[in-house]
Amino acid sequence: MNNAKAIALVALMSVSSFAMAAYTGPKEQNKVSVAQLKDVADDQWVTLEGKLVKHLGGENYLFRDDSGEVEVEVDGDVWRGTEVGPDDLIRVRGEVDHSWNKTEVEVEHLEKVGAAPLSKGGFIAK
Repeated sequence: MNNAKAIALVALMSVSSFAMAAYTGPKEQNKVSVAQLKDVADDQWVTLEGKLVKHLGGENYLFRDDSGEVEVEVDGDVWRGTEVGPDDLIRVRGEVDHSWNKTEVEVEHLEKVGAAPLSKGGFIAK
Protein backbone atom coordinates (compact mmCIF):
# COMPACT_ATOMS: atom_id res chain seq x y z
CA MET A 1 0.00 0.00 0.00
CA ASN A 2 1.46 3.34 -0.92
CA ASN A 3 1.69 6.24 1.54
CA ALA A 4 -1.20 8.22 0.04
CA LYS A 5 -3.61 5.28 0.41
CA ALA A 6 -2.44 4.62 3.97
CA ILE A 7 -2.92 8.27 4.95
CA ALA A 8 -6.38 8.34 3.35
CA LEU A 9 -7.37 5.15 5.19
CA VAL A 10 -6.21 6.52 8.55
CA ALA A 11 -8.04 9.81 7.91
CA LEU A 12 -11.23 7.97 6.99
CA MET A 13 -11.03 5.80 10.13
CA SER A 14 -10.51 8.92 12.28
CA VAL A 15 -13.56 10.67 10.82
CA SER A 16 -15.81 7.63 11.36
CA SER A 17 -14.61 7.33 14.98
CA PHE A 18 -15.56 10.95 15.67
CA ALA A 19 -18.97 10.43 14.07
CA MET A 20 -19.71 7.57 16.47
CA ALA A 21 -18.64 9.47 19.61
CA ALA A 22 -21.28 11.17 21.77
CA TYR A 23 -21.41 13.40 24.83
CA THR A 24 -22.07 11.30 27.93
CA GLY A 25 -21.95 13.95 30.64
CA PRO A 26 -24.84 15.55 32.50
CA LYS A 27 -27.61 17.17 30.50
CA GLU A 28 -28.61 19.85 32.96
CA GLN A 29 -30.93 21.85 30.76
CA ASN A 30 -32.68 24.94 32.04
CA LYS A 31 -32.35 24.23 35.78
CA VAL A 32 -35.31 25.83 37.54
CA SER A 33 -37.18 25.65 40.82
CA VAL A 34 -40.78 24.50 41.17
CA ALA A 35 -41.83 28.13 41.76
CA GLN A 36 -40.23 29.16 38.46
CA LEU A 37 -42.20 26.56 36.44
CA LYS A 38 -45.15 28.96 36.06
CA ASP A 39 -42.90 31.23 33.96
CA VAL A 40 -41.55 28.44 31.74
CA ALA A 41 -43.19 27.95 28.35
CA ASP A 42 -45.32 24.89 27.67
CA ASP A 43 -43.29 21.97 26.24
CA GLN A 44 -40.00 23.55 27.45
CA TRP A 45 -37.39 21.14 28.88
CA VAL A 46 -36.35 21.72 32.49
CA THR A 47 -34.16 20.22 35.19
CA LEU A 48 -35.43 20.14 38.79
CA GLU A 49 -33.73 19.00 42.01
CA GLY A 50 -35.77 17.96 45.00
CA LYS A 51 -37.67 14.98 46.40
CA LEU A 52 -40.57 12.75 45.41
CA VAL A 53 -42.62 13.01 48.57
CA LYS A 54 -45.78 11.12 47.65
CA HIS A 55 -47.11 8.59 45.13
CA LEU A 56 -50.39 9.99 43.76
CA GLY A 57 -51.33 6.83 41.86
CA GLY A 58 -50.31 5.32 38.55
CA GLU A 59 -47.27 7.13 37.19
CA ASN A 60 -47.97 10.39 39.07
CA TYR A 61 -45.94 11.66 42.02
CA LEU A 62 -45.70 14.82 44.10
CA PHE A 63 -42.29 16.46 43.68
CA ARG A 64 -41.07 19.05 46.21
CA ASP A 65 -38.16 21.45 46.36
CA ASP A 66 -37.53 24.42 48.68
CA SER A 67 -39.83 26.64 46.59
CA GLY A 68 -42.95 24.44 46.34
CA GLU A 69 -44.57 21.32 44.93
CA VAL A 70 -45.54 20.09 41.47
CA GLU A 71 -47.04 16.91 40.09
CA VAL A 72 -44.67 14.87 37.94
CA GLU A 73 -45.36 11.91 35.66
CA VAL A 74 -42.69 9.19 35.71
CA ASP A 75 -43.18 6.36 33.19
CA GLY A 76 -42.02 2.92 34.28
CA ASP A 77 -39.03 2.84 31.92
CA VAL A 78 -37.65 6.12 33.35
CA TRP A 79 -36.79 4.49 36.72
CA ARG A 80 -33.94 2.45 35.13
CA GLY A 81 -33.18 0.57 38.34
CA THR A 82 -33.30 3.55 40.69
CA GLU A 83 -35.14 3.18 44.00
CA VAL A 84 -36.33 6.49 45.43
CA GLY A 85 -37.87 7.28 48.80
CA PRO A 86 -39.31 10.55 50.09
CA ASP A 87 -36.00 11.48 51.79
CA ASP A 88 -33.83 10.97 48.69
CA LEU A 89 -32.57 14.00 46.77
CA ILE A 90 -33.16 13.47 43.05
CA ARG A 91 -32.66 15.30 39.77
CA VAL A 92 -35.34 15.04 37.10
CA ARG A 93 -35.33 16.28 33.53
CA GLY A 94 -38.53 16.59 31.62
CA GLU A 95 -41.03 18.59 29.66
CA VAL A 96 -43.32 21.20 31.22
CA ASP A 97 -47.03 20.68 30.58
CA HIS A 98 -49.33 23.63 31.33
CA SER A 99 -52.98 22.56 31.04
CA TRP A 100 -55.97 24.45 32.40
CA ASN A 101 -54.90 25.72 35.84
CA LYS A 102 -52.36 22.98 36.44
CA THR A 103 -48.66 22.61 35.71
CA GLU A 104 -47.00 19.19 35.50
CA VAL A 105 -43.62 17.87 34.40
CA GLU A 106 -43.42 14.77 32.21
CA VAL A 107 -40.16 13.22 33.41
CA GLU A 108 -37.85 11.69 30.80
CA HIS A 109 -34.79 11.21 33.06
CA LEU A 110 -34.52 10.62 36.79
CA GLU A 111 -31.42 10.15 38.90
CA LYS A 112 -30.57 10.05 42.57
CA VAL A 113 -28.13 12.84 43.33
CA GLY A 114 -24.82 11.25 44.37
CA ALA A 115 -25.97 7.61 44.13
CA ALA A 116 -25.48 4.74 41.70
CA PRO A 117 -28.51 2.87 40.27
CA LEU A 118 -29.70 -0.23 42.08
CA SER A 119 -30.88 -3.51 40.54
CA LYS A 120 -34.61 -2.72 40.58
CA GLY A 121 -36.52 0.52 40.47
CA GLY A 122 -39.62 2.26 41.66
CA PHE A 123 -40.92 4.49 44.42
CA ILE A 124 -40.57 3.23 48.00
CA ALA A 125 -43.10 4.66 50.46
CA LYS A 126 -41.51 5.07 53.89
